[in-house]
Amino acid sequence: MSFLKKRWQIFDHDQLLAISLAAELNISPITSQILINRNIKSAKDGYTFLNPRLDSLSRPFDIPNMKKAIDRILEAKQKGEKVTVFGDYDVDGVTGTSIMLESLKKLGIPCDYYIPHRYNEGYGMNRFAIEKIHKEGSKIVLTVDCGISNYDEIEFAGSLGIDVIITDHHNIPEKLPKAYSIVNPKMIAGDHESKQLSGAGVAFKFAWALFSIAGVPMSELKDLLDLVALGTISDVVPLTHENRTLTIFGLKKIEEKKRIGLNALINAARINGSIGTREIGFGIGPRLNAAGRLKDASLSVELLTTNDIDKANEISLSLCRINIERQDIGSDISKQANDSLGDNPGLKKLIFAKGQNWHPGVIGIVAGRIAENYNRPTILVGINDGFCRGSARSIENFDIYNLLLSAKDLFIDFGGHKDAAGFEIKEEDLDELEKRLHANIEGSLDLTDISPKIKIDSEIGPQDMNMKLALELASLKPFGTGNPSPVFVKKGVSVLDLKRVGSDKRHLKARFSEGTNSIDIIGFGLGKFADNFDKTSKYDIVHTMDINEWQGYESVQLGLIDARISEI
Repeated sequence: MSFLKKRWQIFDHDQLLAISLAAELNISPITSQILINRNIKSAKDGYTFLNPRLDSLSRPFDIPNMKKAIDRILEAKQKGEKVTVFGDYDVDGVTGTSIMLESLKKLGIPCDYYIPHRYNEGYGMNRFAIEKIHKEGSKIVLTVDCGISNYDEIEFAGSLGIDVIITDHHNIPEKLPKAYSIVNPKMIAGDHESKQLSGAGVAFKFAWALFSIAGVPMSELKDLLDLVALGTISDVVPLTHENRTLTIFGLKKIEEKKRIGLNALINAARINGSIGTREIGFGIGPRLNAAGRLKDASLSVELLTTNDIDKANEISLSLCRINIERQDIGSDISKQANDSLGDNPGLKKLIFAKGQNWHPGVIGIVAGRIAENYNRPTILVGINDGFCRGSARSIENFDIYNLLLSAKDLFIDFGGHKDAAGFEIKEEDLDELEKRLHANIEGSLDLTDISPKIKIDSEIGPQDMNMKLALELASLKPFGTGNPSPVFVKKGVSVLDLKRVGSDKRHLKARFSEGTNSIDIIGFGLGKFADNFDKTSKYDIVHTMDINEWQGYESVQLGLIDARISEI
């Protein structure tokens, strides 16, 4: 058993295909095998993956109903009609809202935006918001990252003379709302790269279509790519195909430092160096998200769209403070939730926990952590005065949306996708919901299939420990869902030196010997396992391989993930 008590799963190797791809792409067989592990099995697909280009993106009009939606927006421009962008309160929603606002403003279209309050209004459209938008004179509501499940609300908007154009990326419900136009890539027939777009990605395709018909230079469109990258990474959609291309060029746009608000937030968060998926996922994204979780998501939209440096600095500091508050609330909920699980929660197929006054803006984050910790689908429900909001987070190869769909008759509101979902429900229906979900998951989830595991790309030897391979691996970035950081295993190494490091001794720094070679490695958060090693045994170690930059000098750096006594 490994130190982390996880199963190690090494990908099956196709040596002939790996050698063939390596020769055609001029890369090492190790890197070509990693591509195969990511389901890239032809030289054409490999070349596209390694050499992404914006002109390889599919056309926006591949998405059904796009032309009809664009024509209505341009009609609004001609008539001087006001358009209200209705967004979601997470990072994907606020970046998509920002994309739409900047696009409409470039065309001189009168516009405003509305993002519901997570706690007071909940997810998606609502009658209160529609009435307010109507009173303020909008003729069109353009949704971002929401709307596909708002059948009744959209019908109400239509009764007030408002045309609703939906742009969304969530699963298509059985009954489509009667909107003026529905722009959702999941409506594309058959396989298509756009089906995995984030809400911000769909907004970008909408802006692309709008600019192409209106005659706006495509250079203006590229200025929106930084927002697309923020939304795409933060929404944890697969970083493959179009999402990979949009993220790569979006990260390059971020490096240009042209967006005043984003630069102010990076500085306030004290993020140094280049910006990648980790910096966004753990630094920028949570701060943008914090506004919608605890206060008002409009703060994040204002930050991303402002040209006022003083305003940007003020909002950035505020978002950092709100994020600290969010972390404190999350820690409290996490403790309560874990305490309520009882003994051996890992024996259950579904983790379901509920608590009084759990903040609806934070339970999703906590659910995600619990799901990751126990490798079980997790649902947390916050109960507030008899009214409940729930957040669900899934694990690999399990569709949490479909599980919740089996109890849809109990929900006041419900939406999401296979990895995450949210709902509203009456307190008196909670016990029935829990009972049904536990029963329904029985036939669809096998505990032996979901025991925690580490997927390993390849075994490598001392001859592979070089900068050439490290640079090839770096070319596979950005890493994330669908394209994880490559993981390797070394077998039969011996301990030369070992110590805990860091101010709190949480990390492990080690030197192993592999034949006549020595290996330096750092294990972040693994300091507690220092006493598990001894110098008389041999070990198999699982690790990553990266490039460390220090004072202008680059070297290969290994990151320890797990270890176990070697069977060699």
